[in-house]
Amino acid sequence: MDRDDPAAAPLPSLEALYAQYGFAVHARCRYLLGDEDAAWDATQEVFLKAERGRRGFEGRASHHTWLMRIATHHCLNQIRARKVRVGRGQVDVADLDRHAAQPATSETAVAVRGILDLFDTQTQALAVHYYVDEMSQEEVAVAVGLSVPTVRKRLRQFVERARRALTPGAAPARRKL
Repeated sequence: MDRDDPAAAPLPSLEALYAQYGFAVHARCRYLLGDEDAAWDATQEVFLKAERGRRGFEGRASHHTWLMRIATHHCLNQIRARKVRVGRGQVDVADLDRHAAQPATSETAVAVRGILDLFDTQTQALAVHYYVDEMSQEEVAVAVGLSVPTVRKRLRQFVERARRALTPGAAPARRKL
């Protein structure tokens, strides 16, 4: 994994960030949202948020880690908002048409999203950073603002609960950690 040194140069221009990390951000958004069009929209939003949050970049994490954190939180917020709209009967017909036109998602992706739904936002973010981004536990701790021992504990809980959820015949877990 090519990661830049967080203590290195100041934050590059938006264009330079997009040129270097746009593909990775889009891949993250597509993975989490499961929809190509939504992923492109989310990618643009992530870079807009990065530009607006430029002053908040403290250099404690690499540019890659910072952008992946923004992308993960943005997509998880999008997923939650979609569930609220669907739960309240506020689904846009265009959304239904777009999702119907998409190819069927893989069973693995559907299972992963189902498992992520069992957890709070912070646990979702650290699991995605660790298992999808392949960040070290130390990098995850910086990205989500927790200590390394807490990250280690939460990842262990995530794995245990995911195993229970994937065990055939097991009672579904409803409570978020």
